[in-house]
Amino acid sequence: MSPEAVETLLKPILDSSESGLILLDSARRLLIWNAWMADAAGIEAEAALGRTIDDLFGVALTSRLSHAIDDALERRMSAVLSATLNKNLLPLHSSHVEHGKRSPIKQYIVVKPIECGSQRQCLLQVTDITNADRREQVLRRQARAMRTLADEHRSRGLHIQAILDNTAEGILSFNADGLVGTFNAATLRIFGYGPCDIAGRPISLLVPELSAARRAGGRHETIGRRADGTTFPLELSIAEMGQEGEMVYVAVAHDITSRKRAEAESHQQQGWLTTLINTLPDIVCLKDGKGRWLVANQVYCELLDLDGVNPIGLTTPEIASHCTTLKSFLWNGRHTDETAWSEGKACCFEAEVALANGETRVFDVLKTPLFNADGSRSGLVEIGRDITERKTAAARIQHIAQHDGLTELPNRVLFQERLRDALEQSRRSGNLVALMLLDLDKFKDINDTLGHHVGDLLLRNVSKRLKTCVRQTDTVSRFGGDEFAVLLTNISSADDASTVAESILSSIAEPQLLDDNEVVCTASLGITLFPEDGMDPEQLLKNADLALYRSKSDGRSRYHFYVAEMDEEVRRRKSIARDLRMALADEQLNLFYQPLVDLASGEIVGAEALVRWSHPTRGMIPPASFIPIAERNELIFRLGRWVLRRACSQMRLWEKEGLGARKVSVNLSPAQFRHTELLDTIKEVIADTGIEPHQLQLEITETIAMTNFEYSIQVLKELRRLGVTIAIDDFGTGYSSLNYLKHFPVDKLKIDKSFITDLSGHPENAAIVRAIISLGHGIGARVNVEGVETFEQLSFMRDHACDECQGYYFSAPLPANDYSDLLRYSKPWSVAAS
Repeated sequence: MSPEAVETLLKPILDSSESGLILLDSARRLLIWNAWMADAAGIEAEAALGRTIDDLFGVALTSRLSHAIDDALERRMSAVLSATLNKNLLPLHSSHVEHGKRSPIKQYIVVKPIECGSQRQCLLQVTDITNADRREQVLRRQARAMRTLADEHRSRGLHIQAILDNTAEGILSFNADGLVGTFNAATLRIFGYGPCDIAGRPISLLVPELSAARRAGGRHETIGRRADGTTFPLELSIAEMGQEGEMVYVAVAHDITSRKRAEAESHQQQGWLTTLINTLPDIVCLKDGKGRWLVANQVYCELLDLDGVNPIGLTTPEIASHCTTLKSFLWNGRHTDETAWSEGKACCFEAEVALANGETRVFDVLKTPLFNADGSRSGLVEIGRDITERKTAAARIQHIAQHDGLTELPNRVLFQERLRDALEQSRRSGNLVALMLLDLDKFKDINDTLGHHVGDLLLRNVSKRLKTCVRQTDTVSRFGGDEFAVLLTNISSADDASTVAESILSSIAEPQLLDDNEVVCTASLGITLFPEDGMDPEQLLKNADLALYRSKSDGRSRYHFYVAEMDEEVRRRKSIARDLRMALADEQLNLFYQPLVDLASGEIVGAEALVRWSHPTRGMIPPASFIPIAERNELIFRLGRWVLRRACSQMRLWEKEGLGARKVSVNLSPAQFRHTELLDTIKEVIADTGIEPHQLQLEITETIAMTNFEYSIQVLKELRRLGVTIAIDDFGTGYSSLNYLKHFPVDKLKIDKSFITDLSGHPENAAIVRAIISLGHGIGARVNVEGVETFEQLSFMRDHACDECQGYYFSAPLPANDYSDLLRYSKPWSVAAS
């Protein structure tokens, strides 16, 4: 045949092939593209021929196929490629349409190199293996299913046997004659036999009490017997079944030893719990979801006093109908039950219970609701604790917290609470409120001289007298110490407060017999009014305190209403305190010295150091204006330390100047004397200045000495051991006891100048002076008198053997330089009679 005839015949042959045929030249261009490929790829031969396979399929051409084509063209290697599980080699689709689209063709491709003269070509033969693949998958699934069925059948038997062998219950069978047939491993373990010991043996060997009547089925509790002869509780479930015309019994045996032991323990614990609940001092009750009582302890039953009626199973109303004393408590309890259930949380409240003996007890009741899993009511627990004693104690504690322990009067806390309430009421009513503060004059002296016991009796009496001076609606309070407060409500004018104040001062001033001592005590009182003087409690208390301070400053035993000028006085005191701090730092203070003259020789034997303050703007400020402020602001110790160091340094300087080793007397304030650093400070000053200790004379008042007597004795003895001279200043003006005085290590008594002001006009003063001189000499002390201004006074002191004098008759207090000149140039004073 001619080539043309062959080519004409070749195309129908290629198009009739059941597989795809692709012929590529060396440049990978398509030379043959048969009809199968056109249909599967959806590309006609005219559109495919002459194009490269890469252009035709683009990125859809897999790298595996592309590499195989290269190997065939370049290295003459053949290849057989198959589609993977999820990916085909070429994007080909069958003509069969499923779900509106053509389905992909599973394929394998044979790649062969072809020699055509000197040119290399590559033939790709594409075969559709979709149906074969599907049949293979079906066969595989069928094979797997058959294996699974076989495995399941084989394992079912193994499982059943495993279950029987591993179950905790013994499973065995026996026939109508009672002979044991099959059994599992648990049966051998429970009864303690070997396999050959029970096969074909009577069932009574294992269960002696299993009669023929009890083989009919069901569950029984009986006794099992082990191989060692011991018995144990056994639960036996029996079922009967026909097998090849014979009746066979299958029994499941369960050793219930542990369960029986647990039941016994539970019963015992139930007994213990009942005992515990009954021994509790609280009332305990458990109710079910309908309010029926399930548990009630002995305390609750005794309180109910039901006279033989058992409350268990009854509702609260039913119990209340049998109860006499707790009926109202039980009836009211129904509402709190419903509250706890409806709110779904514990309900707590206090309830008063009237007992049959007339006593009232208070219970703190807690009710806790219980619910089922579906939210329905399961029950309710009620616990009630008797808190009567606790409430009584709490009330007592509350009373103690708000009242003074000595006088039982309201304390500052309760007073301020009532003051706030009174101010609110006054704002509504328009009436006035008066606030009074008062303290007792020289109460400390009474404590120090007559003892704290008498002082306490005085405070109690004063509190009683105060209450008689006010109305029931008013408040009397003790703030502490000898300070009291009075609150007058609903008054119409300041005159009402004035009347009460006068009544209070008069009542307190009446003599009182306390522990065989007649005591006369006065008081100072300050008054402020609301709303005239202030709008809040703090301001009113401050104002009343200012008014009280004015009353004490004006001579005590009186009252003052607050006036605005008192604020100015407070500011002045604060200003002086502030300036005094600066004065201590800026050397504004100075010491003046008043000579002490020996009456036997007329010589100056020493001087009393007196502090003076020259303020840069106020000028000279007298000691009476700043010493009390220093006492109140705790500046006194700094001031006293400065005075002590300056006086000792000056004394040492005079000695170096050849003016003799004379004494210098320094006054100690009460705050200084009580300060813990007093002794260390004195030792330090003596060491730093180099003076002899006996050159330093320290003066304290009677009141200081008598305050805390034991402590004072201890400090004075320590000072005496240092070698310091001790003098009692202003002797005769205090309340010292002669019995106490003999214990003091005293070197000198200083008579107050008030006793020598007018000796001729007041013979009693002369008698006191003579007595003090005699007393001083009697205890081995020298006697000094202050304030000598006339020769007559000097003569009196000389005639009665007084040891020392000081006063303006000799010299006013002088600056250090002037006092030095006095020592240098003055002659001894003549103290002889003129």
